[in-house]
Amino acid sequence: MSRRAQGFSLIELLMALALLSLLLGLVIPPMRSHVVKVRQAEARVALLQASHFMAQWRSQHGRYTQGSGHWPSLPVSETTHYQLAFGAQDGNARADSYQLRAIPKPDFLWLGPEMLVLDQDGNIKLCANNADGKLRCRVD
Repeated sequence: MSRRAQGFSLIELLMALALLSLLLGLVIPPMRSHVVKVRQAEARVALLQASHFMAQWRSQHGRYTQGSGHWPSLPVSETTHYQLAFGAQDGNARADSYQLRAIPKPDFLWLGPEMLVLDQDGNIKLCANNADGKLRCRVD
C-alpha cells in the first residue's frame, strides 16, 4: 500500500493547522471591528428614536422630565446588544437637557468598554470611562 493511501502524516496535519490559524488570525480582527460598528449603528438608531420621542415629549410638556426630576419611560429601552439609559439618575434629571447612553449589555462585553452618548442637541459621541471613572469622549 502506498504512503498516500494511508492518509496524512502528523507533520502535514500540523502544517495545515498552523496555516489555518494564521489565516484566521488575519481575518478575525477586521471582521470583529466591522461587527462592532454594525452593532453601534443599531444602537445609534435606537438613540435617535429615543431622541425623537424626547423632542415630542418636550413639545407636549414644555420640558424633558415628567416632573420632580423623573424621566419619562422610553419607548425603546434596549437593542439586542445595548441597554439605553439616561445619563443622570432618575430624580436628578434636569428639565432643560438630557443625555442618553447606549451601554453594551453584560453578555456582550466583547463590544468593548465604549458607550454611545447622545445629548439633547442630537450630538452622538463615543465614550469610555477612564481610570478616574470620568467619561472620555470623542465625536465618532
